[in-house]
Amino acid sequence: MSEFKYNLPEDRIAKFPPKKRGTTKLLVLNRRDGSIQHKKYSDCIEFLNKGDVVVINETKVEKRRTFFQDEKGRSFEVLFLNKQNNGNWLTLIKKSKLLKDGVVLVNEMDKSIRVCIKEKKGNGRIVELLSSFPEDEIFERIGHTPIPPYLKRLDTKEDYERYNTVYGKNFGSVASPTASLNLTKEILNKIERKGVKIVKVELKVGWGTFAPIKEENIENHVIHEEEIILSKEAASEINKVKEGGGEVWAFGTTVTRLLESCADKSGKLSEFKGTTNLYIFPGYQWKVVDHLITNFHMPDSSLILLVSSFAGKELIKYAYQEALKNGYMFLSYGDSMLII
Repeated sequence: MSEFKYNLPEDRIAKFPPKKRGTTKLLVLNRRDGSIQHKKYSDCIEFLNKGDVVVINETKVEKRRTFFQDEKGRSFEVLFLNKQNNGNWLTLIKKSKLLKDGVVLVNEMDKSIRVCIKEKKGNGRIVELLSSFPEDEIFERIGHTPIPPYLKRLDTKEDYERYNTVYGKNFGSVASPTASLNLTKEILNKIERKGVKIVKVELKVGWGTFAPIKEENIENHVIHEEEIILSKEAASEINKVKEGGGEVWAFGTTVTRLLESCADKSGKLSEFKGTTNLYIFPGYQWKVVDHLITNFHMPDSSLILLVSSFAGKELIKYAYQEALKNGYMFLSYGDSMLII
């Protein structure tokens, strides 16, 4: 893992979204000849060709960061991750070592909403959500947008809109498909007018996307599991493009992991609804994705390994250093890289 790390200065982390979507920088990296071009995000259209397909993730981030208190008045941040088959929730709770199974916590904003701590599961805790309100209404009443922890700030009203894509519609994520945060309806319309298909898929982004790799041997890391949906229609559309000689443009690592998870060895996609824990690192045999748009990632993340697998470790190192030299901003609200 130490071979992939780089120094990311704090002032190069974009703490807030740009004033306007689609105005950020775009570093275009050619993995065949190693050349770099400096563009604007909206310039991505010029690299697409008629007959290609753009694949985007239409998941939507829900307000699942909440704050509860125990009977001693101690405050606990509770992040709701996944609903379990029995109706309980897998959560991440800060300072959870202070909590015993069976303890009931009361929400700080609405005392009628409580959670009962059930048991440990991995790094999380299973809780039962106690309230007379429907769950989507609960999160709307008491929830905060779960912006990344490295932003080191509380969420604002603006974050709920800007940490979601303009087309997101299916709730269920606790992190955003950030490569598409700068897509606007205007850019999407221009893509379609060029004769490029836009296909929507769904991967519910989990908190594990931010989890650092702690093992030095990258093969020992176990990646998080996430829910994915590839419809029969979406699979068919992408297969037709590939069969016709068109190329697949994945907007984001979440789209990339979904597509590669749903393909056979020949690259043909099939309808799928379930989970994936596909972990892509150098040595992976790519099957579907031809081009990738993605943000600049954390030095110790699984995502830096994914892009290194796609473009090559040395080329990614070079591109990241060029981005730092040229004033690019990094991580979720930052600039983007197009790997062609």
